[in-house]
Amino acid sequence: MAAAIPGVALADELIANVRAQLGTQALQAGELRWRDGPLRSVLTATRIDGGNVRLRVNELAYEGSLAGGFLTAGKKVMSWDVGYAFRPLDVVQREERRALNPLALDGIPMLAWERFAADSATTVVWANPGRGRAANTTTATSQRHDEAIAIRQYWQRGARDEYAVLRLSQRNGVETGAAFSQVAGDGIELHASLLWQQRPVHGGKALAGFNWTTESKFSLLGESWADRSAAPGQQRNHLLRAAQYIDDVEISADMLWQPGTGSRIGTVTAGWHSGAWTFSASYRHFSGLAGRHAKDVALASIQRGF
Repeated sequence: MAAAIPGVALADELIANVRAQLGTQALQAGELRWRDGPLRSVLTATRIDGGNVRLRVNELAYEGSLAGGFLTAGKKVMSWDVGYAFRPLDVVQREERRALNPLALDGIPMLAWERFAADSATTVVWANPGRGRAANTTTATSQRHDEAIAIRQYWQRGARDEYAVLRLSQRNGVETGAAFSQVAGDGIELHASLLWQQRPVHGGKALAGFNWTTESKFSLLGESWADRSAAPGQQRNHLLRAAQYIDDVEISADMLWQPGTGSRIGTVTAGWHSGAWTFSASYRHFSGLAGRHAKDVALASIQRGF
């Protein structure tokens, strides 16, 4: 959506969203996406349970042509994997992907260069320049703050997309991996990814999954993955998700099962989208070992775009 005042150009593109969410915590949030020439930004403001407003610059970057490709300097979201619930090749971004009604992703400070051809693309990223090995980084979420050099190569081969990734950092040493996404027939898509890590010793992550979509707008997603960097008992997971669109309404249900601990996390969501308005309601139930450490969550939200 372009926004302008007569006689004054505010930006090439200006999009705003506001959201109110009610659940275990009351949340009010606003999101502003702005682009003007080579500059782009995403700004968010959140307020939880009547507390102070928290402002965040999710993205703020300069994008321009350089050496036959495109340069990005600043803070930007950069996600690389083909998976949905688990994404081994997201070696730059590292974000929670199963949050209920998540807000805008938070980008990474970087210098990046990308070059695109008809059936291939190359991306080179210097993430968190000058940061080195960030302190107190013991989880996958906090590791996103480490300085690293990352390279991704993409090829399109007919109905198959292929990816190769290399990341170098003080914390994990060498990380290298590959992924593919294949259209295997009418409404069927297969995908898989594999990441090897020098550190921790014998570290690595792997994912395999599928998507099946029918003409009646019913879809089924299945994924299984292994994460050797996770705690014992939490390294293997399976997810099954079913969704049905009925006009402007989507109803979905999924189950995440962790065989090593017997944990099961089930989620039911209903959403309605019409014009600038979006309404959604979700309920998440924890059982098994997960039920001992987490309480069930129910929330509803209303969102308006401008």
